Amino acid sequence: MKIIDEQNDRNSSNEFVRQPVLGVLCLAIVILCFSSAAMGQADGQKLFESRCYSCHNIGGGDKQGPDLKGVTDRRTTEWIAEFTRSPAAMRSKDPVAAELFKKFAPTIMPDQSLTPDELTAIIDLIKNLSAKNEMFVPAGAKLARAIVPGDIEAGEKLFTGQTKLAAGAASCNSCHGVSGTGVLGGGTLGPDLTAANIKYRDPELISILQNPNFPTMNTIFTNHKLTDEEVVQLFAFLQNAKLTHPNAAVVPTQAAATTQPGFLILGFGTATLALIVMNLFWRRRSHGVRRDMVRRAKI
Repeated sequence: MKIIDEQNDRNSSNEFVRQPVLGVLCLAIVILCFSSAAMGQADGQKLFESRCYSCHNIGGGDKQGPDLKGVTDRRTTEWIAEFTRSPAAMRSKDPVAAELFKKFAPTIMPDQSLTPDELTAIIDLIKNLSAKNEMFVPAGAKLARAIVPGDIEAGEKLFTGQTKLAAGAASCNSCHGVSGTGVLGGGTLGPDLTAANIKYRDPELISILQNPNFPTMNTIFTNHKLTDEEVVQLFAFLQNAKLTHPNAAVVPTQAAATTQPGFLILGFGTATLALIVMNLFWRRRSHGVRRDMVRRAKI
């Protein structure tokens, strides 16, 4: 009887120890699940801000592209993934995709090189915010400091290349122009940015400067990001362009098709000067020979 009592005491003791251990284990699992969900949400927010927010909202209305609130209810995950990888390819075979291109023309969504995990994180963010009826608010789309008057001039110098970008990227006017900037304007590979701050709201434009997601810009700036100070100064310059030219035409996201007249004038002038110089040399090419022949003929 004594042995049985001792055995019961040991079982009771083991059960007493086991219950707190199981409780702690369950709590750890719950915390881990919540932590994983929170990390996934944070990853989705960062990805959406850097890769999608320049053209899309979640709950804030259409921008250059459609508002993505509720898109996971209207389209399957497979459809979203295929469209994201290659929008142009989807347009040729899917009527919904074709209608989106028509609605938001002439802006064209570029192919997105997202990994499956990155795409899942973004889709989960859209699902979560849509279910809660919440709007996406970018966390990092803000300036590092307040703008001061000198930032406008400093930003123009960065834009035109008079001041080199710290990370060594090409100056903005290599591809873009802003009305009234530079004798010859700017490049035409990208759109004119006079109305950039009209086309994009402040947080959107700041986000683009911090994480440009357009194909050409992404290639150039991936390893040559703008510093916080450069973002402030360039934003100040573009904001001032909006104030100076409030009625400037908003240019589509796709590359501009026009050429600045200054480049045409310079090209024509250079070609004309080159022809004149070549003609002078050509006319004098045998001058010495002819003079010698005339001299001999007189002998």
